[in-house]
Amino acid sequence: MHDLFDTLLHKAPALASSVDVLRPPAAPSLDREWQHLQRMLTAHAPSGGCLLPGSISDVVAQLAQELGLGGSYLREIGHSGNPGLSIGARTDAVDIVITAHIDRPSFRVRELTPGQGGVLYPICADRFPAPAYSAQAVAFRWEPGQGLIAGASGEFRADANTPGQYAFVNQQGQLELHDVVTLAAQPQLSDGVITGTGLDNCLGALSALYAARILRQAEAALSAAGRRIVIAFTDQEEGIPTAFFGHGAARLMHALPQPRIGAIVSDAHAVNPGIVEMGGGASHGTASAWGRGSYAPPNFHRLAVDLAGSLNLACPQTVQINHGYQSRSDDLGLSRWTRILGMSGPPMIRAHTAEESAHLGDVPRSALWLASFALACAGIDASLRRHYAQPA
Repeated sequence: MHDLFDTLLHKAPALASSVDVLRPPAAPSLDREWQHLQRMLTAHAPSGGCLLPGSISDVVAQLAQELGLGGSYLREIGHSGNPGLSIGARTDAVDIVITAHIDRPSFRVRELTPGQGGVLYPICADRFPAPAYSAQAVAFRWEPGQGLIAGASGEFRADANTPGQYAFVNQQGQLELHDVVTLAAQPQLSDGVITGTGLDNCLGALSALYAARILRQAEAALSAAGRRIVIAFTDQEEGIPTAFFGHGAARLMHALPQPRIGAIVSDAHAVNPGIVEMGGGASHGTASAWGRGSYAPPNFHRLAVDLAGSLNLACPQTVQINHGYQSRSDDLGLSRWTRILGMSGPPMIRAHTAEESAHLGDVPRSALWLASFALACAGIDASLRRHYAQPA
């Protein structure tokens, strides 16, 4: 279907305004995106604590309200520990689940070094450059009556000679055994490139929020087709790669009906030179970890390729098909529950460090792609359902 995006526009005209502001020679201001991203990047987001008062979920709720999504917001999806949004038909059934994790690479305290800090162990993947790495870090703790607070700040140190064991050196306050530590960096923007920490996965989460705004504007088309999309901002995606991870996403299977169509994961993607580049729009993948993770069914893989070609004609550099290596994400847990339709997000480099970098302009393009792909997967048009063997 060479006119695939035109088919979506016919059913969901609201997509047109999102295309118009991104199509060259338009040069959209990204001030709003930068302000929103800064608020997310400076929020408290230790893995396991993202739904607590004082955490990043407060910022997600505020942004949802500001984007006109207050009526769609779910404080918590069931008892899953994840906030979310519900868009489309007013039904208990769910057709598509979109996840975007909001927790960050985190560390727990192994032992204290009195007066100095302590030794940490990871509850995330180690991607620090060898032989040694250091960065600023914050220790978060739950304080009864106050919520989730920053209890101590200091220097995080990693050494290749002691893998899986890290140091925290107190600079302000005292590390405690019940703390959870994340890296800390003040986000910077220069020539459209963001540098900081927490881009994994504030990039994917903000893209999902913006996509939800587009989907909300196209809600009539979803309702007419009887389709409902639930977006979950998941906790505890970060985990040890040799063990199970994506715990928050996995709990959705006990909080929602099994999706009739499948799931899409919105997470930042690693740059693949010559395949996926920063500034080239969203990255979209259909298989993770060379098959050790999840992989999309052939019909939805073809749908992504066809839609990408059609959308890039209407709005150049909206999406890049990622046929290189892609890390696993929430798809690990979700694939035991439902089909993975695809995985998308803005490209970035130096993940899990304090020097993560991405192009700010890729965020609104990732939102347009995510919303368009979700609408296409939802089969809001009979010809789409027929051409790509989608559920009626």
